[in-house]
This record gives sequence, structure tokens and C-alpha cells, in this order.
Amino acid sequence: MSPRVKFACFGLAALLCTTAQAEEPGKVWQGTLGPNEIVVKIDTPAKGSADLEGRYFYRRHRMDIALQGAASADGRITLKEGIRDDEPHPEWRMRVPAQDRWDGEWIGPKGKRLPIHLHGIATSAAVTAREPGLQTVRGEIDSYEWLRMADLSLQKKKLQQIDGYTLQWFHQPDSGIDLFEVVSGYPQAQLQRINATLRKRLWGGVANYYDCVSGARDGQGEYKATTTLRHVSPKILSVSLFSSYYCGGAHPDFGDEPLNIDPRDGRELDLDDVLWLGPGKALHQAKGNDWNEAWSDYRGKRFAPWAIVQLKSLYPDEFKTGDDECNYDDPEVWQFANWYATPKGIHISAYFARVARSCDDPDWAILPWKTVDAHPGAVRIH
Repeated sequence: MSPRVKFACFGLAALLCTTAQAEEPGKVWQGTLGPNEIVVKIDTPAKGSADLEGRYFYRRHRMDIALQGAASADGRITLKEGIRDDEPHPEWRMRVPAQDRWDGEWIGPKGKRLPIHLHGIATSAAVTAREPGLQTVRGEIDSYEWLRMADLSLQKKKLQQIDGYTLQWFHQPDSGIDLFEVVSGYPQAQLQRINATLRKRLWGGVANYYDCVSGARDGQGEYKATTTLRHVSPKILSVSLFSSYYCGGAHPDFGDEPLNIDPRDGRELDLDDVLWLGPGKALHQAKGNDWNEAWSDYRGKRFAPWAIVQLKSLYPDEFKTGDDECNYDDPEVWQFANWYATPKGIHISAYFARVARSCDDPDWAILPWKTVDAHPGAVRIH
């Protein structure tokens, strides 16, 4: 290792000295940039690298601003704001952190200078959320997102009665996210677990909004979400969470990420939990960034062809429409189908590449309960 890299890595180790304690992929700081309160996250660098990447937000705006730079041989740290190379950027010139303090200076494109004073934040940072419901899912949210959302509030909306269940709808005005909690219709112990899962998804949607809108260039990001209750029963609670968004890049996009909860234990269900063609125990997509090749093979070689046979038999006219553009005979469009429950059965969604996205998620693609019951998974929802 060269002396330059060796010295630079010492600076990075100091910068990220509490990462192991925080058990988060980077170090979170908060403090001030000039008169403004900010929160900063610096990602863990690659081993042996002096390069740094991160982001920060002003507490009053909550929108991410990218940071990228490096530690130099003499221990100084230089970070530039933004991701565009065709315009001047503000620059951070920082000293190496000392005793969990990190100080330096912000220099604007026209030479304006403001002091930066930061201190490290541990995972257990005692910042209480304004919303009690957010407080209950603290362990599911990293410190950076927690500090972004802790001051946000919810607005109560309609109280909905459906099939013996009472739902209280909430609206998060900053992000436009809507979701509900279940007030009655299940035993109290089940309500607590169901609502914990619903809260986690609601605030996850808020985090997605900020991540998306912050990531678009020129402030043109857009994220709109629509929530639709699909089915509620003693054995399943299904909700569609459809979003249309532009987070930067060439084109906007859209899609549904349904939430399917087993009311008996409050956990989120996969399609393979409730519909399994066998043999053996159900396979599942691995969590995180891992990939389960056996699960992928099952979905592509067994589930998708079977689903095509079922749906073509049930909906022959729909398969004929859009023959050329919407090729529902292609197993790849059903391989990784999302799903939600309806009163009639399980809806599964086809997924098409951008040029044919109008073919996505046809409403008619419902596997009747009779078909599902003939191929049950480990969790019976009907």
C-alpha cells in the first residue's frame, strides 16, 4: 500500500469510527451549515479506497443533496455537492473528525463561505417522533431517515366501515402518501401486529418519496401514490400501493407494490406462501441483495407457464386482444408477478418492458379461489 492511500484510509477510519456500533451502512452526522440545521450521511467506502460518497438534507426542506469526494494524503476531506459535471458546485472542505466532532467550511460557487459543525449520531439517537405510530417502528428505520421523518405529521381522514371492519385512513401531507390502520374487526393482539406492518409500509412510502424526488436533477422529480383496499377478511388483508414517479433518468415510470398481510400474525406474505405448485416446501426470494436461483427457476419454468395455461383458459378473449403488443403468452412477463387478494381470488400482475408498459397488470388476471385452493401454499388465506 502506498503512503498516500495508507494515510487516506486512516482518515476514513476516523470518519466512520462508529459504523460498527450503529450497524448501519455508513455514518450519520447532524449539526449546522451556517445558520441552518442539517443531517449528513457518509457511506462506508470500499476497502482501501479514499473515495467518499454521501448525501445530506436541510432539516427544514428534507430533500437530499448528493456529496462526493475524497480524503487527501494530508488528511483533509473535500466533498462536492450535486451529481452534475456541467455546472459549478458548492464544496465542503473538512478536517478529519476528532472525538466524534467533524468541522469544516462550505464554499459556494461564487466564493461565499459558511462554517460547518457536525457531531456523530448513534443508532439509538434519542429523537422522539412527533407521530406515536412512527415511534413504534423506530427499529425498522435507519438514523438518517429517522431524523428526516421524526418531525412529520399525519392527518386523519375518513373512517371506513367494510364487511365488519373499521379502517382509519391517514394522509401524510408532505409526501402525499395515504394508508390506513385497522381500528376494529380483529382481536386486539392481531390489531397491534397488523397496524405495525401497515405503519412500516406507510413510512417506507414517505422515505421512497423523498429518495425519489431528491434524486431527480433540476428539481423535476415527481412521486405520486394511490392506495386501494383490495380485500379484507379473517385470513388476509390486501392493499394495492400504486405509484407513478420520475426520479431522474430518461423516462418516468409506474408500478404497484401490493401489501398482503396475514392478520393472524401480522406478517407480510409472499405469493409463494399462499400458492405453491410444488414439489417440496415453498421457495422464496432471498431478502436483501441476495438472489435465490432455485426460486427464480421455479417462477420461470413452473409457475409462469402454469399461470399462462390457467389464465388463457379463463380469459381467452383478453389473451387475443393486443396479440402483438401485449404478448401475455410470454412466460417472462408473469415470472415475477406481484399479487393481491380479491373477493374472487388472487390477482397476479404481468410486467412488461417500458415500450409496452401499457400492457402491465391487466385487471382481468385473477386466479379464482377454486384454482388457488387446489394448489395451496403453507398459509391458507381462503
